Amino acid sequence: MNLSKVDNPFLSPYPLNPKGDIVPLKKIDDRHYTELSEKESPDKVGESFAEVFKKAHEQVNDLQVNANSLTQKMVYDPNSVDVHELMIASEKARISLTFTKTIADGVVKAYRELTNLR
Repeated sequence: MNLSKVDNPFLSPYPLNPKGDIVPLKKIDDRHYTELSEKESPDKVGESFAEVFKKAHEQVNDLQVNANSLTQKMVYDPNSVDVHELMIASEKARISLTFTKTIADGVVKAYRELTNLR
């Protein structure tokens, strides 16, 4: 008696009890969909607190660099930069820096209050 792999569940390439909720799919034909994104685990926590602050500071720095480069470009080639774009970039940079400074001051104040508990 000759049993093929499909007839015998112990020889099947597809396990009967897959590990977890991820079932591997095999590509048989080139027309099959191959890009499969895995779902994120509900246990996965987002970025760390330090990474969030680092990205926020990088964005503030990018706004500052953009405003500075537009200002320099306005000095040596005034016709290439629109005054409105320059003012908008400068205000975005100023507001983001002010907001960042306010948050940093609040964090320092909260830290001091926690360390000086009586």
